[in-house]
Amino acid sequence: MNIVETTELSKIYSGKAAVNGVSMHIPEGSIYGFVGENGSGKTTIMRLLTGLATPSKGSFTLFGVKNNEMKIYAARKQISAIVEATSLVPSMTAIDNIIYQENYLGVKLKKEERMELLKIVHLDQTGKKKVKNFSLGMRQRLGIAMALMNKPKLMLLDEPLNGLDPQGIAELRDLLIEINKNEGITILISSHILSELEKIATTYGFISHGRLIEEVTVDELQNRCRKSTTINVEDVKKAEEVITKEGIKDYKAFPNGDIIVYDDIDIGEFISNLYKNKIKIHTVNSSDESVEEYYLNLVKGE
Repeated sequence: MNIVETTELSKIYSGKAAVNGVSMHIPEGSIYGFVGENGSGKTTIMRLLTGLATPSKGSFTLFGVKNNEMKIYAARKQISAIVEATSLVPSMTAIDNIIYQENYLGVKLKKEERMELLKIVHLDQTGKKKVKNFSLGMRQRLGIAMALMNKPKLMLLDEPLNGLDPQGIAELRDLLIEINKNEGITILISSHILSELEKIATTYGFISHGRLIEEVTVDELQNRCRKSTTINVEDVKKAEEVITKEGIKDYKAFPNGDIIVYDDIDIGEFISNLYKNKIKIHTVNSSDESVEEYYLNLVKGE
């Protein structure tokens, strides 16, 4: 079951499409890694889902409820989001920030419930320490504790790893995995630190310039991010003719001269054949493709 589905979703600002015909699917129980450059439309989509912006075209559903139905307001109560910034009061302690958030939301938690929230994010030992003296990672975790206050089924996190040191990244990464498994919360997380996203995401959505290029599960991605040989040549079309004659089927060719071959080949013999056909070779590289490289190649292909 998909907890979120969008259909040709678009948002236009001043005649420019920040989101352009996006159809995405977030499976229940997943950690959906939303990958895209700054300005690609990730934050705008989160704003649309939370009601901070309205679609220009297209539609979406949350928990099976369409965005133009009255029930959408009730559906949104099952969402928590940290979009763009976490709202904390620096002069207060962690527990006082939670109480402040309770007053803002008009809810009342028991003392043990507040401590349980802090325990989940590993901040239950901070005592009277003021938030202004917290590390950035601790502040991010406190923001997540406050986002858990309404017992959400879906959590939206916009670039939560930004600015964190390696320890802070590791702590937040492990926390999100715990929340996903122990609390059963589906997580939509955007990040440009793809090496870390690789360690937690179960599904990926690759977006660029407002368009969703591809959705893929972690198993599918691991199968695609395999050993490859990248050759940059002077004449791509002529090189493709040689590739076809060699019987190589699993490859990608790009306008910039890059040809990525995934088939297991004798690289020496292959280069020799290119030279025999008077094809100038600029560079040759062998590698196991990372998620970041996979995304960049997708964008390059677009």
